[in-house]
Amino acid sequence: MVAGLPEAVTRVLRRRGREREGLVQAAKAAAAAALALLLLRWTGEAGRAQAFLAPYAAVLAVTTTVRRSWSGAARQAGMVLVGVLLAGVVGRLVPEQVVAVPLVVLAGLLAGRWRHFGEDGYWVAVTALLLLVNGSAEQPDGLVAWVLFSAAGSVLGATVNTLVLPPVHLQDARAAVDALAGEIGGLLREMAAGVRDGRDTAEAERWVGRARATRVTVRQAHDAAWEGRDSMRWNPRRRRIGKVDSPLAAPETVLRLDRVAERAVQVAVLLADPADGPEHPPDGALADLVERLADSVDALRAPDPSVDEQGGGSGGGTGAGTGERPRERVEDVASHVRAACVMTLSDALDDLHR
Repeated sequence: MVAGLPEAVTRVLRRRGREREGLVQAAKAAAAAALALLLLRWTGEAGRAQAFLAPYAAVLAVTTTVRRSWSGAARQAGMVLVGVLLAGVVGRLVPEQVVAVPLVVLAGLLAGRWRHFGEDGYWVAVTALLLLVNGSAEQPDGLVAWVLFSAAGSVLGATVNTLVLPPVHLQDARAAVDALAGEIGGLLREMAAGVRDGRDTAEAERWVGRARATRVTVRQAHDAAWEGRDSMRWNPRRRRIGKVDSPLAAPETVLRLDRVAERAVQVAVLLADPADGPEHPPDGALADLVERLADSVDALRAPDPSVDEQGGGSGGGTGAGTGERPRERVEDVASHVRAACVMTLSDALDDLHR
C-alpha cells in the first residue's frame, strides 16, 4: 500500500478534479500551519500556552473559496473576541466555577445565534468554556493572547489561501450543469422516441420516475454552480477564471434547466395518465415537439448554429414542431391530455428562448 502511494499521488496531480483540488488544499493548510509555527519561533512566542491557536486557526482558514477564507477569518475573530470577553466578565463576577461554566455556556450559545456568526456561533460558548476551565479567564494577558493568536492565525491562513493557487470551482460547476442537461436531454429524447413509436402506460410511468429523479441532479448542479460563482469572488486568478468560465456554469442556467425538468415531469405524468388508455398510437407531431425541446437543452450545453432562435432543429417541420397548439375536440379525453402536453412543451421552449 505504501509502495503504491507515490503513484496514486502522481495520478491525482495529473488529473484535474476534486481529488487534486483536495490535495492542493490539504498541502496549503499544512504549509499555513508550518508558517504559523515559524512565525511563532521568530517572534519568540512559541512557548506561550496560547501559541497553539495560531496554527490551529490558520488551518481552519484554508477553505474552499477565497471569500469564505476571509469572511471565516473575520467571523472567527469576532466569535473568539466575544467568547474571551464573556469568560473575562463571568470569571471575575462569578468565582465559583460550577456556576460560571453553565452560565458562560448559556450566554455563549445565545450570543452565538447572531446571524453574522452563522452556523459556527457555538464557538463563542466553546471559547468561553475553555478559558474558564483552564483558568485563563483570570489572566488578562492570557485573554489578550488568546485573541491575538487566533486572529493572526486566521489572517495567515486566509492569506495563504489567497496567494497560493486560490481555488476556482468553475470546471466542477460546468461539469455538474452539463450532466444535468445531459440527463434532461436524454429523458426527453427517450420520451420523443416512445411517443413517435406509440407509447404504453407502463413506459410512460418509467418516464415519470426518471423525470422526478432529475430533481436530485438539479440540487447537485445548483450547489456546484453557486460554489463556482463564490470561488470567483475576491479571487486574484483572473486569467484562470477567464479560461474556464462559461454561461453553462451560471446559476441562471441551472434555474432554466430546473424549469425544463419540472415541465418534463408534468408531461410524463400526463402521458402516464391511466384515463388516457393503456396504449396510444404513434404521434409524430407531439414527438417532434418533445425532440425540439431536447435540441434546445442540448444547445445550452454547446450552442449549435443549426438550431435557430425559435429552437428549430432536427425535430422541426410540423405544426407542433413550431410551437403551434393543434385544435382538439372537447369531448375527446385523449385530446385534453395531448393539448396539455403541447402547451407545457411550448411553454418550456418559450422559456428557454426568452
